[in-house]
Amino acid sequence: MFWRLEREIASVGPEIHGTIFGVPIANSFLLSVGITMLLAIVAYFVIQKFKERPDSTQNIFEYIYESMLELTTQITGSEERSKKIFPVIGALFVYIGIANLIGLIPGVTSFTYKGDALFRTPTSDFNTTVGLALAMIFLIQVISIKEWGFWGYLGRFFKFKEVYQGFKQGVGAGCMAIVEFLVGLLDIIAEGAKVISLSFRLFGNMFAGEVLAVLLLSAVAFVVPALWLSLNLLFAVVQAIVFGSLVAAYYSLAVKDDAEIHN
Repeated sequence: MFWRLEREIASVGPEIHGTIFGVPIANSFLLSVGITMLLAIVAYFVIQKFKERPDSTQNIFEYIYESMLELTTQITGSEERSKKIFPVIGALFVYIGIANLIGLIPGVTSFTYKGDALFRTPTSDFNTTVGLALAMIFLIQVISIKEWGFWGYLGRFFKFKEVYQGFKQGVGAGCMAIVEFLVGLLDIIAEGAKVISLSFRLFGNMFAGEVLAVLLLSAVAFVVPALWLSLNLLFAVVQAIVFGSLVAAYYSLAVKDDAEIHN
């Protein structure tokens, strides 16, 4: 006989505990607020204790900071640009990492309210992941408009000028310009696809991890679930890095490169 544990498989949608001004309050949102408050408190006290001669705790935080900044710089290819976008990328790394890991702490998602789970891993709720993805892609579009100017930004998608200049050079060049014009229109779809890609990748991995953990616990609650939870620790960190890295990559594609800046 195997030792088994009984636990319900989480639904795709979150449980709603009430509304504030007509806005539903989900259990994933409650835990998300808790994580945000926890990070704010930790950041406040850590900064207060920073010294010129760092102790072991400060060294750990500085190492994490420098590692995240170095990764961002490798993706963007520019230290100057990395420092501009890093407050956002760094916040994504930390928030998503904690949001992914907090559900693995025993008891956090076991509290109930009126028969429903009081808390839920934020990133296992599609509303959270699509919200993060939408916010990041919108921010990148705003940065791109600021970088290129409004008409320059539209010109990246609607290449009317290139078509006109192409036909001035000849029929062959004009036909190639039309192809580039169509590719520019496809880029509009690609921008929307980024939201789907970011949100579904994070949500799919985290939700599937929770479901598989429940299935394993219902079959055998010894050794195998322990190994699976260990892998989940790795997946949780990796998914945070992947999400932040993709946002950094999208940012680097949306702004001018060094050659265009100098020109």
